[in-house]
Amino acid sequence: MRMMSNPDIKFYDTCSLLLMGDRLFDSGEKFLISSITFSELEYIKTASNKDLDTKYSARLLLRLFEQYPDRYTVVIHTTNNEKWITDNELEITNDTKILSDAIYYDQKVRPDEVVFVTNDLALKHLANIYFGNGMIDSVLEDDDSYTGYVEVVADDERLASFYQEIEHNWWNLKVGQYLVLKNTEGEILDARCWTGEEHRYLKYNAFNSEHFGKVKPLDIYQKLLFDSLSNNTITMVKGPAGSGKTLISLGFLAGKLERHEIDKIIVFCNTVATADAAKLGFYPGTKDEKLLDSQIGNLLISKFGGRIAVEHLMNEEKLILLPFSDLRGYDTTGMRAGIYISEAQNLSRTLIKLALQRVGNDCICIIDGDEKSQVDMVQYSGNNNGMRRVSKVYRGEPTYGEVQLNNIYRSRIAEIAEKI
Repeated sequence: MRMMSNPDIKFYDTCSLLLMGDRLFDSGEKFLISSITFSELEYIKTASNKDLDTKYSARLLLRLFEQYPDRYTVVIHTTNNEKWITDNELEITNDTKILSDAIYYDQKVRPDEVVFVTNDLALKHLANIYFGNGMIDSVLEDDDSYTGYVEVVADDERLASFYQEIEHNWWNLKVGQYLVLKNTEGEILDARCWTGEEHRYLKYNAFNSEHFGKVKPLDIYQKLLFDSLSNNTITMVKGPAGSGKTLISLGFLAGKLERHEIDKIIVFCNTVATADAAKLGFYPGTKDEKLLDSQIGNLLISKFGGRIAVEHLMNEEKLILLPFSDLRGYDTTGMRAGIYISEAQNLSRTLIKLALQRVGNDCICIIDGDEKSQVDMVQYSGNNNGMRRVSKVYRGEPTYGEVQLNNIYRSRIAEIAEKI
């Protein structure tokens, strides 16, 4: 793979486009595609033999092509472009047609400036016949490894440099991203947050609540979460079951409610049945009664100390449960509310966008979930997962924080169960 010079223009095949998705349009880079790719994407978006994630990516790309027509050039495939295929006695397929269009453009329009981009190994070998190894690029899959913090092992010399120039962004952190400093023995020495101007100290004081008692951080990652909740208007907390994400989030909101720093807690919930579990069918009762009998009700009842406590808060309109089915048109402006989006791994990009568009300027928001292992419906997985998209869009915003919790504290049984 060669280093790209300024004149080079990338020609993407269908496989690499599906991997890039909206990242390609976010970059602002102008690029080339074959008209064959449009036909393939139209087929993929409804194909019965494609998984939902791939079909979603195809639909997304087609929308982006329509939205940003100035970002790309379509090379129209003709039989004249196939001369290279027949000259090399290759089979005429969609892949070789796309490659032949790239070769045509490189020969006739931008000589020696086209870089062919593919993640298809067979097509890459064919492309080598014309382009050679130096003229082929590939797409790195997005590993979604962002945790909201960077852990750095530093020796004494490096630590000294850090503290002497605290205003220098040594590890290229995003605004709002945390730094966890460790010595060469792996011991945690310090943790800071990059503001864009300096690495500030953390604020992670324990907080008290009538319903939750005294809640204090149990490890460095929970300290980062406490700091984010105290300093940001929107925080995403991720982690496995039993890591404390829900206890800390609801305890923080309950404490603010009791101190009259917010007027109510509004829970946006998408009551999705647990994957692989048998569904119980129709629940009788009002909307609130049904919600209290669902997973969100079980969560709140277990955290607030019983059904009576939850119903009391709901009767006083200090706790509002709002299912996503009723969310459109809702506006929290003027409510001075703490918005809690629970089990957010079970939300699509469209749903979480809808939720965040409801949040007013006088409100705070906490997004809680585990998109790594607790997604319960396939349509919320992969590129269509709402939590993944929020992380990519919001990271670096000055009022946003994100923290991945790692340690399980519920019980030894729960800790071992994570390995199943």
